[in-house]
Amino acid sequence: MRALITGITGFVGGHLVRHLVECGDVVIGLSRSGIWPAETKAEMERLARLEKIDLADADDSEALAELIDRKTPEAIYHLAAQSNPHASMDDPRGSWAVNLGGTINLLEAVRESSVRPRILVVSSGVVYGNPPVDRIPVKEDCPERPLNPYSASKIGADMAAVQAFLGYGLAAIVARPFNHAGPGQSPRYVLPALAKQAAEVASGKQAELNTGNLDIVRDFTDVRDIVRGYRMLIEKGTPGEIYNLGRGTGTRLADALEALRAISGHALPQKVDPAKLRGVDLPLLVADVSKVLADTGWKAEIPIETTMRDLYHEFRAAIAGE
Repeated sequence: MRALITGITGFVGGHLVRHLVECGDVVIGLSRSGIWPAETKAEMERLARLEKIDLADADDSEALAELIDRKTPEAIYHLAAQSNPHASMDDPRGSWAVNLGGTINLLEAVRESSVRPRILVVSSGVVYGNPPVDRIPVKEDCPERPLNPYSASKIGADMAAVQAFLGYGLAAIVARPFNHAGPGQSPRYVLPALAKQAAEVASGKQAELNTGNLDIVRDFTDVRDIVRGYRMLIEKGTPGEIYNLGRGTGTRLADALEALRAISGHALPQKVDPAKLRGVDLPLLVADVSKVLADTGWKAEIPIETTMRDLYHEFRAAIAGE
């Protein structure tokens, strides 16, 4: 299968490339920067079935249509996004422009091209906001209640994808992954932030962990499971439909920290840092994943302990190499 990935040089993009190449796909990359993170650049250059990364203006649907005609992808994975909910509070216009505007431009480019690929528009489980307890685990028909411009713009992109199917017949599918983590993820996000601090405490670089609210519960899935789900949705998902992706069970952040204590063999003393406490924080968010299981057979397989172990050892290796 010839697969085009937008936002290929991001955290998830790198993992998706590895999985698609393992499946025998030819991967076409699209990125505004065209620059791999240093730690993945050499590996990506060695992958035999990875074509050159193209630079394209996401605001120019004609240029994108020309690229799609030239590359003839059978599948498009639309990962490109402003992906940080908290950063979106500082730049709502930019988040809307990238997340909704970029999705519309991609869908229009496919419409203007002579190619009819299957398209996976990647959204997020945070679009459901803070659902009532009786709606958890959250099904796809739960009302969306966005708490920030990131989630609001993702809802807009989801509806653009559904409309492109209903109105134009494009084979667009929406994936709503819940929290996911894994090697290569920035410590701006909670699990790698905990793992990085644990590695620093274990190596003597800092005395204790500075944490936020550890009582919140999230549906954490390993990114390597998530990208496997993306390909299964491209293969077996129903166009015009929305699918949750997640483990289907919640993990307290305090329990993730306990896993790090066991993995590191250190006590990992901690204190709450008021700067890490957020005014708007979801106490509980867990996905109902029965729909994706029924339609594709996908389910999460990698234990959260494996994810935490890989994150921890990645940061320990980075510290050792400094």
